Amino acid sequence: MASVRRAPSTATPRASSRRARDARSTPRRARVSPRALDAARDVVVVTGALERLAQTSAVELKRNEKSSDVRVVAALPREAFEGVRNPRDVRSTTLVYPHAKTLEMLDEQGVETAELGETLGGETATRERTTCVIFAEESSKKLKACVETFCEAIDGGRFPRLRRVVLMSRIGVERRDVDPFKYMNRKTFRGGAPLDDCVACEDMIRRRAAKTVKPGGVADGWTFTIVRTGELRGNGPTSKVVQADYALTLVDNAFDVRMQDIDIDEGDKMPGGDFTKRLSAAVFANRTLTTSRYDVLNAAYSIVSTGPAPRERRKGYDVAKGKSPPPVSDREIDEALAPGDEDAERVPGAVPVPS
Repeated sequence: MASVRRAPSTATPRASSRRARDARSTPRRARVSPRALDAARDVVVVTGALERLAQTSAVELKRNEKSSDVRVVAALPREAFEGVRNPRDVRSTTLVYPHAKTLEMLDEQGVETAELGETLGGETATRERTTCVIFAEESSKKLKACVETFCEAIDGGRFPRLRRVVLMSRIGVERRDVDPFKYMNRKTFRGGAPLDDCVACEDMIRRRAAKTVKPGGVADGWTFTIVRTGELRGNGPTSKVVQADYALTLVDNAFDVRMQDIDIDEGDKMPGGDFTKRLSAAVFANRTLTTSRYDVLNAAYSIVSTGPAPRERRKGYDVAKGKSPPPVSDREIDEALAPGDEDAERVPGAVPVPS
């Protein structure tokens, strides 16, 4: 079983890695916990689903027993649904749909698909029923554009049932003026200053999230969790539809098998240059939706992959043949995060999940 180690931190003694390790050998009391996601109430929208991080998040939501019966909608740009002229036969009049395999894969997993602009900004029934949003664009420019569209809709009161937002950001946003993050944030890097874009996204979400509590303890509005990742690696369970550089695909497949563990820390204290497995980032982001913990609300975490896993744990896995290691479990994530019982801890400023 994969282990989860919490990164050393001098800022939060309550987040002790020793407590997380002790939890593995200490019997836990049985608790009846209310489900944070309810099939009769919740609709989860995952943006950026032309890329593997968002695809993995949507697929894992449907595979996890805590969210399998909840409606999950993968939001894709309009180009995902449009046909193009056949690039290999200029005389053909039949259109080709480059993203048909991605749409088919999501449909097979029980994930609905919808056009991104209509889902976030248009007058659609999906938007009216949306209660949770995961922003999972891998490009910082696309992430910023998506969050801007979302915030315009929020300001216009067009998400009446929204309860939770999870934003996939980047490690280094609070240290973008120092090396090595200063180098990674230069204007010529991947479209220009990606960490600045992530900071802008975080600020937009924070300004609009719930910060007060109504009488009776119910949050007025919605809450957020920010998940900061390192450089993304790994193909995850959606690798069969990846159309990318063959050598890079092999590297990502090997990463999926070798780097089975994760380090989690609050804030932005992880060192630069670390990588994060897409599958691990996705299941961690999903867990912040499915858990009934209070201390993941209005909070930010950093997550990186660690390894290599021992040889015995790597035997039998071959991502190219569809034999991927299992994702980090919810219980392991809880033990890495929790200093105590899941529902007992609250931190200053945290508010209950709106219902």
